[in-house]
Amino acid sequence: MSARAALCLATAALLLAAACSDPTSGPVRVVWGRHACDHCGMLISEKRYAAQARLGPREVARFDDFGCAVRWLEAHGGAAAASEVWVMDPEGEQWLDARRAFYRPGQRTPMAYGLAALRETEPGALDFEGALGALRERERERAAQPRP
Repeated sequence: MSARAALCLATAALLLAAACSDPTSGPVRVVWGRHACDHCGMLISEKRYAAQARLGPREVARFDDFGCAVRWLEAHGGAAAASEVWVMDPEGEQWLDARRAFYRPGQRTPMAYGLAALRETEPGALDFEGALGALRERERERAAQPRP
């Protein structure tokens, strides 16, 4: 192969890789049932409870449960360390800005954190800060339970 042909091939590969790479803002693609949660390692299969957090332009973590996202963020500098946090709507069709979403408690979620994201508030729904507080309380309760 000539040097010119090799250069053209390398340039084409670089352009293709750039075109297919994840965006530098907003949620990234999740391959349902294939991507694993960055906190607990479970496969992300239930769309309506999925979450994502972006710490930098190319650093995005995916989660199977909003509670996993919060716990992971706490281990990586807290929710304020993320430039973006996304949660899936209750129908599993649209990503919502987690900081502007509302949360319905008492849900059966993949890792039993119990919060489902909502586009709009409803009676009993929590805002983002309220959801963080509820998850911290749930963790305190779990830690206080005797181990078998």
